[in-house]
Amino acid sequence: MGKKIKKDNFAVQVDNSENELFDSLEPANYDVQKTLSYIPSFFTTASLPFKNLNRTEFIRKASNGVSLLLNSPTNVPYGRYGRLLLSVFTTHAVLSKEKNTPVTIEFDSMSDLLKEMQLPRQRGKDIKEQLECFKRATFSFEQRIEELKQAYLFKNVYQPGEKLPKGDVIVRTTSTGTILFTEGVQFQEVIDENSTRIGKFKVILSANFAAFCQKHAVPINYSVYKDIASPAGKDIYAWLVYRNNGITNDKPVFVPRDKLVEQFMPVGDEADPKTANVNYARIIDQIKEIKEKYYPELIVNIDSSGAGITLFKSPTPVIKDDVRYALISSSLVM
Repeated sequence: MGKKIKKDNFAVQVDNSENELFDSLEPANYDVQKTLSYIPSFFTTASLPFKNLNRTEFIRKASNGVSLLLNSPTNVPYGRYGRLLLSVFTTHAVLSKEKNTPVTIEFDSMSDLLKEMQLPRQRGKDIKEQLECFKRATFSFEQRIEELKQAYLFKNVYQPGEKLPKGDVIVRTTSTGTILFTEGVQFQEVIDENSTRIGKFKVILSANFAAFCQKHAVPINYSVYKDIASPAGKDIYAWLVYRNNGITNDKPVFVPRDKLVEQFMPVGDEADPKTANVNYARIIDQIKEIKEKYYPELIVNIDSSGAGITLFKSPTPVIKDDVRYALISSSLVM
């Protein structure tokens, strides 16, 4: 095995076995039962746009070599409600007994979905809008990893008789994929002289999306995730829960300022340099609020000079099959 170059602790990810790893962790102590949901671990690294961009394409580049590309025929999903709906989709996919096949989610009315999402009925319009955004939408991801490895391992790429380099060579691996969120969405609209209401409807998650969620899902406290108002705050909370899974007691992780900004509130190349300062301050404010209100067990040190943050191994707020939590999908059995 060769050592990684560009190796900062921020870039280290928990790979395919998130669920198994979460199984073995000691949870934080809660007295009140809350609700459990899942999100794809990939979306803790690069997520949806914060607000409505009125665009059919969106690109987010994360600091660990991961890029996210969203495409939708109408408008890419976005904001706090797009994130909540993504969590609902992921939870249904994870809990499905069927593997490598499309997953169908059915509701008798929009009210039933809103009840599952713990949202008031007034949010029906917002959720319907996000359902429209997810219809026929895809996400593409690309990850580039560079490693130093011994040259002889790659002698097959050199011509016969060609002298192999001495020592290590740089090996750059690029992985890409494109996944459709839903294969179909069907609505029943009840129309009278005063209003149009959503009756029965179903969402068919694509087999590829369901399989992706089943392999790469992170359990989160949905009650907390829902209550965090800021979309950026939701992303940071989910990342903190996920990132904590890869930290050991003897190896705290330092996350530089520029990496935090690049991942959560990136600025363009032509942006005013002060914008990065403002965005970093906002990220720190979100971390402080999460620590105070939503994840009190979080052990984090915020550098007073503004260099970044250090994450220490913290009690895990939620684990897979956590008996302290009720599923948001009450009709499903874990």
